[in-house]
Amino acid sequence: MAVNGNRYDWESMTVTGPHGEIAAVTEIKYEDGQSIEGRYGRGSVPLGYGRGNYEASGSMTLDRDEWEKLKKELTSAGGGIYDHAPITIVVSYGNDDMPTVTDTLKNCKIQKFSGGGASQGDTNASPITCEFVILSPILWNGTPAKGEHKSRYM
Repeated sequence: MAVNGNRYDWESMTVTGPHGEIAAVTEIKYEDGQSIEGRYGRGSVPLGYGRGNYEASGSMTLDRDEWEKLKKELTSAGGGIYDHAPITIVVSYGNDDMPTVTDTLKNCKIQKFSGGGASQGDTNASPITCEFVILSPILWNGTPAKGEHKSRYM
């Protein structure tokens, strides 16, 4: 098989948060899912299925200077780091040989930070990992993971 050109790689990614482009991100991961369970009656074969709740979450690792920018943005309205309003994180993949793909993570709430510290010889001291829950369906390149649900009470 011939090599036709550059594919999506780390250099082709752009991550944007509430304070603009996040340049010093060294890792980002996100996932979503919905459990499906067989519904049984008489016999051992499902008669149908039931659906569990949709869930989405993610994490990203930031250099300490980028973490300081994010922390400042999260606390700009007052309160502590975990008191922030939900934020949107956008991850775009694109280069000259491939179409741009953009995943949108709406209504993210950071629920845990870990990291800090360093050892002698480290070239990147004190990176911080942020874990977040995603409270709206992920838009996978514009396609929602779940259709919009309208409550009769809202």
